[in-house]
Amino acid sequence: MSGRLRGYGETLGAGLINGSIGVFVTYASMPATMLVAVRMVFAGLVLGVVVAMRRDWKALFADRGTTIRLLVCGVALAVNLVSYFIAIRQTGVAVAIFLSYLAPVYVAFVAPHLEGGRTEAAVYAALGVGLGGMALILVPGLTGQSVQLTPYGLSFAVLAGLMYTIYLIGGKQLRRRGVHATTIVFAMSVLAAVVLLPLGLLQTPAADFTARNFAIAGFLGVVCTALTFSLAMDGMRYIKVQQAAILGYVEPVSAPVYALIFLSQVPSIWTVVGGAFIVVAGVIVVRYGAPESEPELPGLALADPTGGDAD
Repeated sequence: MSGRLRGYGETLGAGLINGSIGVFVTYASMPATMLVAVRMVFAGLVLGVVVAMRRDWKALFADRGTTIRLLVCGVALAVNLVSYFIAIRQTGVAVAIFLSYLAPVYVAFVAPHLEGGRTEAAVYAALGVGLGGMALILVPGLTGQSVQLTPYGLSFAVLAGLMYTIYLIGGKQLRRRGVHATTIVFAMSVLAAVVLLPLGLLQTPAADFTARNFAIAGFLGVVCTALTFSLAMDGMRYIKVQQAAILGYVEPVSAPVYALIFLSQVPSIWTVVGGAFIVVAGVIVVRYGAPESEPELPGLALADPTGGDAD
């Protein structure tokens, strides 16, 4: 498998799996901040074992630039997650999703200045089609009575998108520096947990510390964070960060499928048509996107068969 196909496959696979997050969150009664914090704790524990087995602790402190980027990305991830949940509660799901998913727009314009090179025409075309698809999916929510366009909520929705942009570009730079995907996600998960746990503990009553809530947080942490974040981060080693950001639109496309299967929620025609647009955007990226110029990396996202620092 070529590095480029591997990058596309890992990025799309991560998005498809993460589309299930909404379904599992609906079954949890724990406040959002605490749920995310516990999720990050589980992710940090699992990835900590992987990092220890690979003896990759030294990569966290390889140089000042790497350590600073890890800190910035970890805080950005924590702020992104909290801002997104606040935005949902303050503006409604549709507005929060649309504004936070403007991240690929920010990436398309910012990445060339930080990463070098340029954002090719195919990415801009895919971005337009993808945004159109997102708008169609969210039409009912954007025009419904539940929309609350408060400055407070809108600010957090935009902030979520900006923080995700920092996370993506920072992750890409760390991969360029040779830091393994699992090591990056481990550090970010631990930092996010440290930032979120105090706030979560203040907001969470004792009654919400149930086995079901911890089981949901465990699944989200192990599968929808440790696994999927590592896959997506590994994929960014092989494809441009602009392309990875657009392919991330597959997550809201797959979410209605999970809702149909597990919650019996039939998607609207807007969702189906919007999803088709996003699929087309993905095809444009895969078919016409420029390849990454860097060499391929051996090993999988979660394990390095050579047992050493393959990156």
